[in-house]
Parts: sequence; C-alpha cells; structure tokens
Amino acid sequence: MESDSVIYGLLGRIHLLLRRVTNRITDVEYMRVNKDYAREVLQLALATGHPELAELCARLRTAMELDEAPPELEVAGPGLLDRLRAARPKATHPTERYVGSLR
Repeated sequence: MESDSVIYGLLGRIHLLLRRVTNRITDVEYMRVNKDYAREVLQLALATGHPELAELCARLRTAMELDEAPPELEVAGPGLLDRLRAARPKATHPTERYVGSLR
C-alpha cells in the first residue's frame, strides 16, 4: 500500500475531475477509510469515459489495493449504491422508510 500522501493526492484529483466532468461531489476522507465506497466512486469515474479519470482510477486501485477483496466481501451481495437505492417495502412508518436508503 502506498503512503497516505500519494493516496490523498490521487483521491483529490479524482474528486476534482468528477466534480468537473459529472458535477458529482465525493467524500475524499471517507473514500480513504472505506474501500467499498472507494470502489463505487471508481465505478462512477470509469463510467464517464474520461481518459485521465481512467488512468487515475487504475493508479488508485493499485495504491489502495482495491482489487484484492477480502473473502467476506465477495459473497456480500449487491454493492453499496444498489443497497442504498433498494426500496424497503416492509417499512411503513415515515422514519423507517428512509433509514438505510436514499430519499
């Protein structure tokens, strides 16, 4: 794993380019500590087709060792964004409907 300064540099550049290209804001600090979130942000960045973003994503995957998923994550099911977008039909109370899902 690379040093924190290298990783934060890559995360900052990805954050800036995503903001410019797609007008999406990411949380750099949360990306640094949560590899699932970092993987989802990299998927969004790669979906843009921007060549510099693709290069930065490849470098970040290597720097943070994102391709080497622990065994428990491989069978965990849907990704973070899929889980957040999923409806919760059994929740009827308004406060229960929005816990753990996007509004």
